[in-house]
Amino acid sequence: MVRLPAFLSVIALCAAPLPAGAHHGWADYHDEEFQLTGVVEAAELVQPHGRIRVRAQGGTWDVVLSPLAAIQRAGLTTRAVPKGARVTAHGHRHRNAGRLEMKTERLTVAGRTYDLYPNRR
Repeated sequence: MVRLPAFLSVIALCAAPLPAGAHHGWADYHDEEFQLTGVVEAAELVQPHGRIRVRAQGGTWDVVLSPLAAIQRAGLTTRAVPKGARVTAHGHRHRNAGRLEMKTERLTVAGRTYDLYPNRR
């Protein structure tokens, strides 16, 4: 029975809530599909979510991608989105109209589409 307290401690740790900032969900984005085409100014394919800065209609947009594992699974690399590349992002615009931000499900670059959230179609 010496193992029971250790087991209960592990269970308690697994059940503990994660910090609120650990996940960027879809609640801040409109349900309607949105498409943005522009030119890459910078790209960071990092945790917790990749981001691409895209110069397009109305200014420079923050194009939020998926978590790094999904970016890699889709085959997207920083070589595919160099500064100056023309991209089209398909996804959902931020609910705050004053923010030039969208969350991207698919990204098209040079005729190739990277499906970052294949289960959201």
